[in-house]
Amino acid sequence: MKPVSSGTARGSGVPALVIGAGFLGSQIVRSLLDEGNPVRVLTRRAATGLAEDLTRGADFVIGDAGVTATIDDGLEDIGHVVFAMSSLMPGEAEQEPQLDLSLILQPLLELLDQLGRGPRRGLTFLSSGGTVYGRAKSFPTPEDAPTAPLSAYGITRLTAERFVLRYGALHAAPVRILRVANAYGPGQTGARGQGIIGTTLEHCLSGEPVTVFGDGSISRDFVHVEDVGRATAQLVNLETGPQIVNIGSGTDVSLAQVHTLTQETTGRTLAIDRRPARDFDVPRVQLDIRVLQSLIDFRPRALRDGIVSTWRDLLSRQKGEAGRTADLPNVS
Repeated sequence: MKPVSSGTARGSGVPALVIGAGFLGSQIVRSLLDEGNPVRVLTRRAATGLAEDLTRGADFVIGDAGVTATIDDGLEDIGHVVFAMSSLMPGEAEQEPQLDLSLILQPLLELLDQLGRGPRRGLTFLSSGGTVYGRAKSFPTPEDAPTAPLSAYGITRLTAERFVLRYGALHAAPVRILRVANAYGPGQTGARGQGIIGTTLEHCLSGEPVTVFGDGSISRDFVHVEDVGRATAQLVNLETGPQIVNIGSGTDVSLAQVHTLTQETTGRTLAIDRRPARDFDVPRVQLDIRVLQSLIDFRPRALRDGIVSTWRDLLSRQKGEAGRTADLPNVS
């Protein structure tokens, strides 16, 4: 299957293939296009909704990333690959670790095999900064901290990282692993528990109780999806730099604080269904982003502002009226 054009405006950056057009992948596509990179997207199905808008201007290959012929089509005339495939959520991966492994490792290994047989190409792999470090001992947590994931989700991502680094060493190819914190923002859905903030806002809207495991004291480093997209695109176009880079906000916020912020933003009361804590949930995530900031001009968005933009997007999608906003606080 040959690439399908959607009116690509060819730029001057390295031609990039983005594998996956989900929540993160579509934003990375948009940022690469804005940076001037010609972009092709390899995805299982055509993008819809916000993802369709974000990826407009890219070429598409629709198919299974684990199939050799599909990978071949995607790699034609490509200089850099961004692997941003979505898979199971952490809770789902804990229940079905074999499925999570197959969804990530099978297409990744097929890609690495094909990359190893062709011309030298760069590779960026989106990993998880929220799970691979496990119970970190230093905060904010730097890239050289020990990795000891508690969850099946984190183990899969760390395993994938090792294969990517192996490919880079064997073929002298430029590779970069981006350990992304808890991404949130427009386009995030609470379906399947995809993201704390997206889920919390959807429950504020519906009035249904949100399930909380533990007492709400666990904290996470929340980074806006647009910040992730821009950082990834700029790093793709950066030929030098370390192989492992954290992408986060550099701060952490507790789940209880998120609940407070979302209620203040929405003006709605959040009902909570409290459950016992889960042993695979990392108590605290706060990434050290000084390496990233030494490479590019990275200024993460304030969480309150990001929650406002996410809430507005949710209202627009729910009411089916583009641009519809709520009576929200002013955002500077």
